[in-house]
Amino acid sequence: MAAKRDSTGSGTKNIKPSRVVRTQISTWQTPEAARQLRIMAAEEETTSQALIAEAFNLLFAKRGKPQIAEP
Repeated sequence: MAAKRDSTGSGTKNIKPSRVVRTQISTWQTPEAARQLRIMAAEEETTSQALIAEAFNLLFAKRGKPQIAEP
């Protein structure tokens, strides 16, 4: 179910409960990088979201920050 703008156009409604306390982060990558991520997810029987959360946590750890990303 996609989020929909409310009647004022400023908020959203019909958001999945699992997304209420989350923020979307987007990045532009090459088609090859996107494909490689999808292939890795399939090979590991996981999701791209889980792999990206893992990547965030590796970056956070490298920079001495808490590993707080969740899939």
